[in-house]
Amino acid sequence: MTGGNFFKRIFVLLTFFILPVYGNPSNSLDTPDIKEKSKAKINLQIGTSFGRISIRPVVKPVSEIKRKNLIKQKLDFSCGSAAVATIFNFYLGEKVTEEQVINGLFAVGNVQKIIKRKGFSLLDIKKFAQAMGYKAAGYRTSLEGLVSLNRPAIVTLVIGKYKHFVVFKGVYKGRVFIADPSLGNTILSAEEFKKMWYKNIALVIYSEDTNKKFEITKEEKIWVDTHTLRQSMYNRLVQSFRNFNEF
Repeated sequence: MTGGNFFKRIFVLLTFFILPVYGNPSNSLDTPDIKEKSKAKINLQIGTSFGRISIRPVVKPVSEIKRKNLIKQKLDFSCGSAAVATIFNFYLGEKVTEEQVINGLFAVGNVQKIIKRKGFSLLDIKKFAQAMGYKAAGYRTSLEGLVSLNRPAIVTLVIGKYKHFVVFKGVYKGRVFIADPSLGNTILSAEEFKKMWYKNIALVIYSEDTNKKFEITKEEKIWVDTHTLRQSMYNRLVQSFRNFNEF
């Protein structure tokens, strides 16, 4: 094992074991009891008594990585508006709040239908994006087709009997990276994603003037190395959606 790979694995294990525990998706990552400094130093003893060294690597808490470039949903029904706000803020460069998106979705959508279904639809989101001057296109495609679009896309995941909007970011080493408005940035295996992806439908919001990519960060790519340790985390966490009406 090379020195670079060794320190990478040390970094991964450190960030994995300080992952906060979530009991409910409504718990905010920003609550005072789990706030963390953006940089932390931990003493590590490496080697044997014949040649031991002490290092203090700077590591980022996983909670910081999970909420990077992401708008968290504040309401039970607002995963759609938070997904839209995530794309607008971190891909299109349009500074909008989740509340502004919610107001805009109500303005362009059928209020009675929104109330009845207890949430917004992809059609509402498409109308809102177009009203904001952006292009919006819906696709029914495969995972490979989704990757070929080379843009972030809003997709619906079926969790139990509920539907939940997330932002598809891309695929790396056979893992699908998503920005989840409730759980934060996370990964799924390609098989898991395909099983949960509702009717293979995706909505892309874009501008011809926008060449910026919604990239998977280096920190997120390192997660893939510990996927066998964390592979059941997403499915374990999403069980808390059983009391939610997510559309």
